Amino acid sequence: MTRSRFVLLLAFFFLLLPLGASADHTPDPSSVAIAGSLQSELGCPGDWQPECAATDLTFDAEDDVWQATFNIPAGSWEYKAPLNDSWDENYGAGGVQD
Repeated sequence: MTRSRFVLLLAFFFLLLPLGASADHTPDPSSVAIAGSLQSELGCPGDWQPECAATDLTFDAEDDVWQATFNIPAGSWEYKAPLNDSWDENYGAGGVQD
């Protein structure tokens, strides 16, 4: 099976907002994941599961970025970045959803 390297670097609140803006309407997330059609390829029991730890990102305090590296088959995938293991606040297609 041909596999492609899929790298995600997400910088919430720092790169998505204009310089000087802050997301004071919500506290910093305790977790950020990648949820979407690729999750079953990464060890989750199904797709679109924000609570699946196999697709969690890790916060790097040195550069203030939530990040992870995943290996998935080449193809077309849909995904979003839900915060705190739920869909209450998530980022992706269509912009911010709260």
